[in-house]
Amino acid sequence: MNQPWDFARTIDGLIEPFAPALVRRRLAERMALKEIRQYDVATNGRRTQGWRRPSTSAARETQQGLVKARDSASELVRNNKYAASALRQMTANVVGDGITARAVHDDEGIAQRAQDYWDRKAESRMDGRHDHYGQQKLIFRSMAERGDSLAIWGPDDDGPDGVCRVLEGDFLDHTKNQDSQTTPIVQGVQFNRDGFRDAYWLLNQHPGDARGFSRQSKPYAAANIDHVYEELRPGQPRGISWFAPVAMNLRDIADYEEAILMKRKVEACLALILTPAADGGPTNPFDAEAGAPSGPAPGADPAAAPSKMPDKMRPGMVMRARPGETATAINPSSSGDGIDFVRQQIMAICANLAPYHLVSGDPSQANYSQTRALMLGYWANLDDWQWNVMVPLFCQPAFERQMRRLALQTGDRRFLQVKPSFAMPVRRFIDPLKDVAGLTAELRLGTDSYPRILAQRGINWKTHLAEIAEFNKVADELKLVLDGDPRRATQSGVLQAAAGYLSSRTAQDE
Repeated sequence: MNQPWDFARTIDGLIEPFAPALVRRRLAERMALKEIRQYDVATNGRRTQGWRRPSTSAARETQQGLVKARDSASELVRNNKYAASALRQMTANVVGDGITARAVHDDEGIAQRAQDYWDRKAESRMDGRHDHYGQQKLIFRSMAERGDSLAIWGPDDDGPDGVCRVLEGDFLDHTKNQDSQTTPIVQGVQFNRDGFRDAYWLLNQHPGDARGFSRQSKPYAAANIDHVYEELRPGQPRGISWFAPVAMNLRDIADYEEAILMKRKVEACLALILTPAADGGPTNPFDAEAGAPSGPAPGADPAAAPSKMPDKMRPGMVMRARPGETATAINPSSSGDGIDFVRQQIMAICANLAPYHLVSGDPSQANYSQTRALMLGYWANLDDWQWNVMVPLFCQPAFERQMRRLALQTGDRRFLQVKPSFAMPVRRFIDPLKDVAGLTAELRLGTDSYPRILAQRGINWKTHLAEIAEFNKVADELKLVLDGDPRRATQSGVLQAAAGYLSSRTAQDE
């Protein structure tokens, strides 16, 4: 086995005849340095040969892989069932029916006016088609699939930030780069002298538009644009597709499944080899005319001879061979189809995207404990994507823009002090009985509260309690006792004396 070339050893061999003491010192220093190095990953040897470890910056990494990664991801989402399912599941869990906001202010009147205004605006068609919650879906899908997305805000007849358009990150000109001390531009993002975003260079149409395209971009003020992407490294100017680490595996799985399908088709076939008699020529027992020779008669015109029919077999077919012919069947044996291997590969992919049973639709591999363990880890990812990406980069800026707009319309600067309290989509119970029992225990221990639990479901606890009180009042007037009314009956259906219901009924009976 050839040893890797050692430049230091070569230098030692050249100078050893002239300065052996120097060579000994060099060798001792290298041996000491080798002992100091404790990280195997930092060594250069047999195990690290062929391992490319460039010291590239975050901007350089995205520059090299931005376009191909997002195009590959989009192709997978279009044609690969696992990629399409993973993106749909992530969107449904991160956005769902919408990340809602509740206006918070010390003055209840100001908070209610701000809430009413926000609800009207968020539920209106922000771009002529989608409301704010529909745009959340577009923002997240574009970010997860293609790396980043853009929300472009513009004025309407009533003031600034009245309309919002959602664009794919493709509109951001990644070829626009400028090395400058005052206004550097990195992949279409322009920074000011202090390193903050100053402008975005946007193309006038999508670069993949089939109508023809001239790559011309112009700057738009960063104050009017919300650039949404997951920043994995400090100073990363653009986002990268979330499918980049698993795209090759998804493609390999599709190829592997296609190969298994073809193998199964071949295994389902039965082939025959006909061996003619020693004194006869080859025949074709599948011709339309039974017993007819497969070739033209001797001396006949080959062009006038009938064409030979292809040899075929069909289910239930009975074949009669000529006397002296023998038939040998080729029946390929069936083997394992690699289900366990495919499942293991999909599980590895899902670890980066969404739980296996959600992506594949196969819940057979997990019981309640395993499913809950998977979902707890997934919920941690959802918290990260919701609170560290969607809320600060799109939801909160949208709310603050509308509060500034309301303050301009009314002249009341108190609306600038209104803060949003966000509620995420409801996370469904895995096992309602077990999950509700755990929730009840947390409430009784005081580790959780009704307002916080209701806020997690997007419900204003004060409004919720008012609705319950109104419902209970009407139920009491109609003398209705529902099994789910904790004031009247226990969970087992027994009437509670503590609510005064038994005593009042007893008095009426007497």
